[in-house]
Amino acid sequence: MKFINYAVLMMLCFTACKKTVEVTLPEFEVSTEKTTFSVGEEVKFLLKGDPGLISFYSGEPGSDYAFKDGRILSIGQITMSFNSSMSFGTQLGQFTVLASTDFNGKYDIANVKAATWKDITSRFSLPVNATYVSSGVRDVSDLIVEGKPLYIVLRYIDDPAKAGTANNWLVQSFLMQSNTVLGTKALLDLTGWTLLYDGPKETTRSSISTATITLRGNANLPRVYTEDWCVSKVVNAGSVDVGPDRPAPIKTNRDAALNSFSYKYQTEGTYKVYFTAYNANIYGSKEVTKSVEITIKK
Repeated sequence: MKFINYAVLMMLCFTACKKTVEVTLPEFEVSTEKTTFSVGEEVKFLLKGDPGLISFYSGEPGSDYAFKDGRILSIGQITMSFNSSMSFGTQLGQFTVLASTDFNGKYDIANVKAATWKDITSRFSLPVNATYVSSGVRDVSDLIVEGKPLYIVLRYIDDPAKAGTANNWLVQSFLMQSNTVLGTKALLDLTGWTLLYDGPKETTRSSISTATITLRGNANLPRVYTEDWCVSKVVNAGSVDVGPDRPAPIKTNRDAALNSFSYKYQTEGTYKVYFTAYNANIYGSKEVTKSVEITIKK
C-alpha cells in the first residue's frame, strides 16, 4: 500500500511538472494626442496595456516595419574620386584609370589583360608635379551594367622608347560611393587591391597600403618596358540585399509598465510608426502589432 501511495504521489508530481504556463495575447493600444508635429519636436506615443516586451519601428529608413523581412537596396548615382601626385620623372601618359565589367575575377596578368578595359582617365584631374591634386568627384554611374561586376584598374606603364624618365605616381583617398535611400554607401576604397606586373618588374618598387598606392618604374638600368596593373576588388554596384530593418527595443520583462514613449524626428515627411508587443516564456510567445501615422513638418 505504501508503495502504491508513493507511486501515485510521484505521478501527481510528474503531472504537475508537465503543466505549462499559458502565454496570453497582449492587451495593447497606441495613440498620440495629435498627428502633426514639427521637426525636432518630441513625439509622445501613449501606450495602454502591460505586455512583457515592446519594440518600436520609427518608420525611418533602417527602422521601417514594411521592410522587417528584408530590404533590397537600389544603388543610385555612383561617384569616384582620389588624390594623386607625380614626381621624379618627366614621361607623360604613364598613368591611366580603367574600368571593366567583363573581367573574370582571376587575379593574374593574363586574365586581367584578356578583359575589356575602358579608359576613363580623362574624367579626372591629374597632377603635373609632386603636389597632390584632387581628381574631383566624378559621376561614373554609366560604367554600371546591371547583373555584372565592376572592376577598376590604376595602370602604370614605363616605356623607355618614349621621351622622358619614369615618374613616381602616388594615389591616396580613393573613394567610390553611391547615394541610396539609407544614405551614402561606400563601394570601394584603398582596401582589397592587387598589384600585377607585365614585364621584368622589380616587385619592391610599387606597393599598396591602406593609405597610398605607389607606382614606380624599375630602379636598375637599363630601363625596360614594364606595366603595373593595380586591380581593385569587385564592386557590387547593382541592387544589394541589406537585410531586414530593425526595431528598437523599448521595454523588457524586467521593466515596469510603460505608459508612454517619446521620440524626435529630424526629417520632415509622413511616417507609419509601428509598435510590436510580446508576451513570451519558454513555452512560446504571442504578439500584437499596433500602428499610428504621423506627419512631420518644418
